[in-house]
Amino acid sequence: MSPLSALRMLNLARPLPRHVFFFGLPLLLGLSAHALFNLVDTLLVGQLPGAEGARGIAVTGLCDPVTTFQTILFNGPVAGAGVLVANRFGARDEAGLRRVALQATGFVLLLSVVLGLPGVVFAQDLALMMGAGQGEDPQQLEHCTRYLQVLLGGGFTGGMFLYLTTLQRAVGSVRAFMGLFLLSNVLNLLFCMLLIYGPGPYPSWVPQAWGDFAQALGVPRLGVVGSAWGAVLARLVSVSLALALAIGQGWLRGALSWLLPRGQTLWDLVAIGFWKNGQVAVRGLAGGVLIRVLQFAGKGDEAVVSGVFVGMKIELLLTLVAFGWGTAAQTLVATSLGAGKPDRALEEEKAAAGLASLCGLTGAGLLLVFGAEVAALFNPTPELIYWSDLFVHITALSFALTPLNVVLSQTMFARRQLRLPVILDGGVLLLVMVPALAVAAWAGAGIATLLWINSGCNAALTLLYLAVRVRAGSSSQGAGASAQA
Repeated sequence: MSPLSALRMLNLARPLPRHVFFFGLPLLLGLSAHALFNLVDTLLVGQLPGAEGARGIAVTGLCDPVTTFQTILFNGPVAGAGVLVANRFGARDEAGLRRVALQATGFVLLLSVVLGLPGVVFAQDLALMMGAGQGEDPQQLEHCTRYLQVLLGGGFTGGMFLYLTTLQRAVGSVRAFMGLFLLSNVLNLLFCMLLIYGPGPYPSWVPQAWGDFAQALGVPRLGVVGSAWGAVLARLVSVSLALALAIGQGWLRGALSWLLPRGQTLWDLVAIGFWKNGQVAVRGLAGGVLIRVLQFAGKGDEAVVSGVFVGMKIELLLTLVAFGWGTAAQTLVATSLGAGKPDRALEEEKAAAGLASLCGLTGAGLLLVFGAEVAALFNPTPELIYWSDLFVHITALSFALTPLNVVLSQTMFARRQLRLPVILDGGVLLLVMVPALAVAAWAGAGIATLLWINSGCNAALTLLYLAVRVRAGSSSQGAGASAQA
């Protein structure tokens, strides 16, 4: 695509770019709220007095890869359901849409049981695997175990929330999508403040009346584990409202037997979910290796570990913003292909890629300027701020390029090019980045060197996606909704 064509894709005076922008903006805001959901938890935990704050951040950081992995396993089938529903919505097949939506509901509920029970039973083993108990905090293993039991056992709330909001996105109800995410964020803030601090003490910016309210209710002070309970309760309330909304709209009305996934819908959910999960699992595994080598290089220093984890939380915010444009592109492309309009699908993909790239460059620039100030919001410890700011500055390049990477990979799933994202991610992250990190850590490389390896490999991955997509060119226009790579 020429520079002139790229500028045309960013011209909001043109109908199609304007349509993509106003479709994607609520998704971006909703997923930004989802990122803030996690950031707020970490911020509140970091405000606990004394060493408890930094130690609490370390607990959430150690547990994040495990809880994120559970979300990954939900994410695949949920993304598959979004593609299938959008295809039928584009084809104006309302009966087929309701059948797919109910079968996907049943699938997510079954998956919740399969993922939740082992998480509760093996929480301590998972905490040990992530390195809990190796630092200076004598209660770290206990806190990590309880934190994982709550979040993994209550993971069904996260899975159902992701699915029900995806359903709204797939049928074009982007305002409902955004509203549900914003509501869950407000509820999360309220529940977490109550359960983390209980009757107090509270940070100075919280009115004393809030502590009096918690004391009147008899709410205990749960510390970092309270953030897990707050998240689960917020999602539970949000799921109840989202379910009522979907039933009221008619999308989840039908025979009870439709809740049992079967036939082509089951195979499509499994196929898209498997390859989608494969891609995110590759990224999650690479992220887990990065955490372990950084922990090794930091020699258990809590300021180093906590600072890097805060940087990763900030990175997560930008990644979810990128997924706002990615999910918009995926939905629009799947809907257009379902309606038999491949040319429009290609133009929508280009517009989303241009808007996402602009967003990534802006976000990276702001973090380069205000990275230290953002880190200080979580915890004012100078050493923590230093390591978080270092993480942000080194990884700024990959921050800027990630949104383009996300849009291109998500539209590949919409076109049923299911294997390609896994091949590209695995080739760069598992075959290049992970061995490079392991060798560098073994050789005694410092944290900055490890972060440069991570940033360089992620930037190279985006450039590889772009090269593959440009090489494919307009030939992908004819990729039917059922074609597989």
